[in-house]
Parts: sequence; structure tokens; C-alpha cells
Amino acid sequence: MRLIVLSENEIRTLFRRLEVFAFDLNRDRYMLLEYLGPLIDGCRAALNVSLEKAQALHTLTENDIDTFLETTSPSFLSLTICFQITDTDEACSIVFDAGHISSFDECIEPDVVVAGPEKLLMALFDADANVSPIDELGVSYQIAGNEPSDILEALGMLCYTPLLRVARSGIDPASLLSENADSIILATASDLVNKMVQRWVDVQAVK
Repeated sequence: MRLIVLSENEIRTLFRRLEVFAFDLNRDRYMLLEYLGPLIDGCRAALNVSLEKAQALHTLTENDIDTFLETTSPSFLSLTICFQITDTDEACSIVFDAGHISSFDECIEPDVVVAGPEKLLMALFDADANVSPIDELGVSYQIAGNEPSDILEALGMLCYTPLLRVARSGIDPASLLSENADSIILATASDLVNKMVQRWVDVQAVK
């Protein structure tokens, strides 16, 4: 794998930011996708639950839940996300393919489109920018796709950067198997995904 080492002065475009982001995702030093993946799997599986069953969740057995989870493929295996820059009309993309992530300076048959100004989109992938993808969704950037299941995957990916900020704030990646570190990451990932999905639902309701 080609090592990407760029200074902040060299990361002047969204594509360059996504190039570094894709490299970090492939390396996944803090194993954050292992936390986000199952959470998004659960959200996507919930789309297959009938209204009748949703109103009686307390009656679902473990076998029912396992069956729902098996109705969808694991997240982050096959997905193309296009980033449409609204202030320049340019576009670039991130592609998940069999567990490998690549970045491209074009968009070809995307599953999901994320649109917004370049400065904001770059900040969403900068762990030092401290920009909330939850608060900005529907305000500074929009997300669209034909399949809600694909949109949920994209929402989960947008949780990666704020989760990375937490991981970098003092948790030693070598100690992630310890109960304390694992609990912190899992709780944060769960909170981020829940708030992100709720925000998306609220935005759809307004539309």
C-alpha cells in the first residue's frame, strides 16, 4: 500500500483530503469500523422490520433479531459515495469494495451523493476541525440516494471522524481490548450513530 504523507498545506482540495481519509480507513489503527459496522448493520436491518413487529419489539425473540440481521449484507463492503462540491461543481468519491477503500477524483454510478461546499466537506473528514456531521446535516450539506440502506451506510461513515477524535483524545490503540477503552469507544459509536440516524430522519420529516 502506498504511504500517504501530506502536510496540511498540501491538502488543499477535497480529493486530497479523501485520499488521506481512505488511507486511514484502510489502516483503521483504532479498529473503529469494527464498532461502527455492526451498529449500522442493525439500523439497516431495522428497515426490514414490519410496522406490526416494530410496534411490538418486546415480543421479538433472539432468533427473530438474528433473522432480521441476516436479511442484509455487512456494511462497508460495497458502496460508492459521491461528494458533490456545490461551490465549484466538481465531484470526487470514496468507494468501498470488498473491504478496501479507494478515493477517486470523479463519480461513477454512486449509491449515495453528499453535497455541500468544499470547505465544509473537507472539515467533515478532518479530525482536527471539530465540525459535527450531525449538526451540519440538512443545514450545510445534504445527503441523497435511491436506497435508504445505502444512505445509512454513508451516515455511519460520516461518524468515523468524530469517533476518531475520541480515540485520539487519550485512548492507547494498544489497549483497545481492555474493558475500559472498549466501553468508551462502543458507547461513543452508539451515541453518534443514534444521533446521526435520528437527525437524518428529522430532516426527511421536514422535507
